[in-house]
Amino acid sequence: MHENATTKVAVTTSVTPVHGRPEFSKHRNSNHQRNLSLDFRSMGIVLPPINHPSHHRNRSLDSALTKIPEVDVIPSPECPEPICAPMSDPNIHSDDSGIGSSEMTSSCSRESLSCSEPSPSKQGSYDAQTFDKVSKSFLLRLIESKLFDMPMAIMYLFNSKEPGVQRYIGDKLFSFDDNSVDFFLPQLISMYIQMDDIAEAIDPYLVHRCRKSCDFSIKCAWLLNAFHDLNSESKSRGGQLISTILNEHYKQGPSEPTTLDSFNLLTKKTHCRSRSDSSMVNLNGIQIVRERNFLGDLSSGMAFDNKCSCTEQIAECHCGAPRMCSEVEFIKCLTTLGRDLAKQPTREARTTYLYSQLSLINKNLPAKVWIPLYNCNHHILSIPPRVAAVLNSKDKAPFIIYVEVAEVEDAERSPLTTRVSNLRQTRSEENLTRCESQDPKPEINNQNMFIVAGDIRRRLTVSTDIKSSSPTDPEDPSAAALKELWSEKEKRVREVSPYGGLSNWKLLPVIVKTGDDLRQELLASQLLLTLHSIWMSELVPLKVFPYKILCLSNDAGLIEPVLNTISLHQIKKQSKNSLSAYFEDEFKENTLAKARKNFIESCAAYSLVCYLIQVKDRHNGNILLDNQGNLIHIDFGFILSASPKNLGFESSPFKLTSEMVDVMGGLDSDGFKYFKLLILRGLIASRKHMDRVLSVVQIMQSANSQLPCFRAGATAVIGSLKCRFHLNLTESQLISLVDNMVESSLHSITTKLYDGFQYYTNGIL
Repeated sequence: MHENATTKVAVTTSVTPVHGRPEFSKHRNSNHQRNLSLDFRSMGIVLPPINHPSHHRNRSLDSALTKIPEVDVIPSPECPEPICAPMSDPNIHSDDSGIGSSEMTSSCSRESLSCSEPSPSKQGSYDAQTFDKVSKSFLLRLIESKLFDMPMAIMYLFNSKEPGVQRYIGDKLFSFDDNSVDFFLPQLISMYIQMDDIAEAIDPYLVHRCRKSCDFSIKCAWLLNAFHDLNSESKSRGGQLISTILNEHYKQGPSEPTTLDSFNLLTKKTHCRSRSDSSMVNLNGIQIVRERNFLGDLSSGMAFDNKCSCTEQIAECHCGAPRMCSEVEFIKCLTTLGRDLAKQPTREARTTYLYSQLSLINKNLPAKVWIPLYNCNHHILSIPPRVAAVLNSKDKAPFIIYVEVAEVEDAERSPLTTRVSNLRQTRSEENLTRCESQDPKPEINNQNMFIVAGDIRRRLTVSTDIKSSSPTDPEDPSAAALKELWSEKEKRVREVSPYGGLSNWKLLPVIVKTGDDLRQELLASQLLLTLHSIWMSELVPLKVFPYKILCLSNDAGLIEPVLNTISLHQIKKQSKNSLSAYFEDEFKENTLAKARKNFIESCAAYSLVCYLIQVKDRHNGNILLDNQGNLIHIDFGFILSASPKNLGFESSPFKLTSEMVDVMGGLDSDGFKYFKLLILRGLIASRKHMDRVLSVVQIMQSANSQLPCFRAGATAVIGSLKCRFHLNLTESQLISLVDNMVESSLHSITTKLYDGFQYYTNGIL
């Protein structure tokens, strides 16, 4: 018996360790602990050695803790369908349990949300790791929920540091409406330029939209041009994208390869023209291929013709014609005109030069070009010169034009309206068609025909015969252009237009501004739209009237005019009465109450806007009154930390004068109490959605810190903006705050001094 026991002990001590691993030292520091319940050696059972090439940790238990339920993911059109298949490895074995495992591998972008795992040697504790994985599970569920909208997506995209989360949100962009994404296009472009990890995440979406829409491609190129430093390295991501878009690498036909070389117009095999017939045009240092003989030459009459020979029945262009150059050249003509106007010595010289240049541009219209400030579903027919006007500006020369367009389904593929020939005025489409069929038309291609110089002169005569029915101020010709009712202006222009008989005729206004940086105006417009959306969702009747801004570069852009308005300066200058007297004369008894209500609601809205984003330069030339009684602020060139001459002279929370209070009904009136109540309700509603406002500003600041409104620094600007929401105050304390703001604004001495300064320096009443 003793002998058998001795033998057993000897055998046991010579047994090879389980799974053939060497014995560990007693003092080895390891997080791994042996499962004694499965230690067969303690039971006296001898196991044969198992020789494996290498040991792999069994992660099946770890993966179970972090497993996230599968959800339906909308694949991006630019990426192939992700293939997620189980992969088994014969060399992967269990730990001490002897249980084999197989792991799921996937190339989809949710890997950082559900599949990422730190190495065992770097794991701190299972509790911290589990908390991190559970939080990612909640984030995935949030992203896939119906509550996840575009404002939330842009906020998470900017704040996330995980590449997997960024790629997942980048794919999520495909599920949003194009208009909701286009609102945040300046933020997306800014992040694309400055943040490489986010650029990789959103690049498939931008490429997809550029291939889908010529209008989106051009807007991307303009924003990249505005936010990108052209003096930086040309190999930067932003510079490469500009060149790629404007050289039309994203133009792709069904039978064409997708390599970058295939998009180069100089090497495209499907183009029948020789290289000697092509030349390069330079747009702010960017090379664009164009037609040498016609494109950009205003004297040719075909300056905006890209020579596309494809018909409207073809969905994609196969002839190799540059699809964006016509639009780029048209906008370039307008911005060049704005810069040349600033060089003219007098106001009369500017007006004369404007008329002559618009007449020259009209020689090249109609064309497949559009006003990018609006949707691109139209073709420009003509720009009546005599309706245009040069706006007031001391150093610059912004001008307003009214563009006749024909609405179409697709600006690229829809047929172009034929130029009017041998016809002074047309009253119907039938007359226009009959006249075209009677004239000989030597065709250049399927869409264009030659016209003689006499026809051009007759067309221009019709346009220059347009006279204004509104009284004009010789010192301010733009006042009459903006004061005239829009319905009357449309009717007046259509009556004398050669294209007025077309059923799809429409008139579009646009302001062309050069020499000014409109990026701050663009930011202010986004903030106004954000606050307007917040107040609408919270059912607060505050009225703001944001207008569209399109930045073409860092010193040029297009602005949507505010129609049917007149400035407070012009009211005082023309009527010689107070604002309340003008208000009562302009609106009759049956409309006076409604107009006063509109005035109070809009005045309260812009007062709160001016306080939250610190709008300065609030003289009476920048405050308008429309024909419904709404008070509208324009020109947001000084916001946040910026002020005229950086003096910070306007110290009141917002501009509120005694004349405005008189329109409301006086200090003791119900209208004035309603005014203060609206400010209070608007501030409470804005506090609930403060993050939406902050995210718009933070993203722009991170990528455009050189803008004047951010010169005080990110900490100061963002911190001050956040403080103005007063999250630490109760509603009763907010009531006292609003009363103090209204009182200090009404009796502000700096407001009166600034109005006096504008009067003595610029003549603004």
